[in-house]
Amino acid sequence: FKMQTIYLTSENKQEGKTSFTITLAHHLLTKGLNIGILNPLCNKYDESVYHKLLGKKENDYSGKYTVITNNKFDIKNVVDSYNQLIKNNIDFLLIDGNNSISIENINLILHKINATIIFLAKYNPQLNEKYFAKYHNNFKGNILFVINQTYKFATHQVETKIIPKLNSSKITCLGYIPEDKLLLAITPDQIAQFIKGEIVNQYDGEKFLVENFLIGGMGMDPAEYHFNHYKNKCIIVRGDRPDIQMSALNSNCSCIILTNNIKPIEYIQNEADLEQVPIIVTETDTLETIDKLNGLNKNTFFNHSLKLDRYLELFRSNIQLDQIFNINK
Repeated sequence: FKMQTIYLTSENKQEGKTSFTITLAHHLLTKGLNIGILNPLCNKYDESVYHKLLGKKENDYSGKYTVITNNKFDIKNVVDSYNQLIKNNIDFLLIDGNNSISIENINLILHKINATIIFLAKYNPQLNEKYFAKYHNNFKGNILFVINQTYKFATHQVETKIIPKLNSSKITCLGYIPEDKLLLAITPDQIAQFIKGEIVNQYDGEKFLVENFLIGGMGMDPAEYHFNHYKNKCIIVRGDRPDIQMSALNSNCSCIILTNNIKPIEYIQNEADLEQVPIIVTETDTLETIDKLNGLNKNTFFNHSLKLDRYLELFRSNIQLDQIFNINK
């Protein structure tokens, strides 16, 4: 029995290692493989995200998963966990490496366990062969690259120039993950917390994410016509405009913010309850509310099952991993 091990790393913090690790685990679990996730230097938040996202998808899996985390880095712990997981009949071990673990320590880990590195290189227009060659040499060629957070306008260049050039230099690039607005989306709960508003009805938190903010106001066209141009939207409406609030509810929105501390009238409340669309009531007026919302996207996390679904689509469309690791289930 042979367990395959992948060590995920990147140059800097917040370059998508945990998102990629969870999506890769999800991909392998849906193929019936048993997965171990090991985070050798983990905070409580990441630990909860592994369980939250994979736990919600458990019914889709014929494989099993085990998560092991340590809050203090120690090579001996990594090796002990590796040996424990081999005994558990794990097919794939994914090590979600913290970028503060030095190259020397990563090489020491690789020396003690049989692992391949997947390095997430965050896209930028200056990304060149020299950058990849440096890490290729640091890890003695035992490394595969993924270009992450690739700008939409750069995907053609990455596909037709960067990846073929790397592969012809014997540097293996598995593909790229394009930037996607849904992965930066936020939940109604996060919005309410950020603007110090109150959600006044029950709703299903797994159904809604917000990518776009719209202002509900007067216009020549019917409000619904304007709202329907956008998906995953939050609509900001004055609390005393039930007509526009109704148009918002009819436009398949993710949430509504009512300003001026005015609660919804009864038939709006009933309609929102029926559709399970959250209504956030805030004390500020429309302009102050919009001003408050600035900076909200800095608070985005990979913590929602809709984001995992979307990331899996991007992963399966753009990453050539199954042939290299001989995954044919």
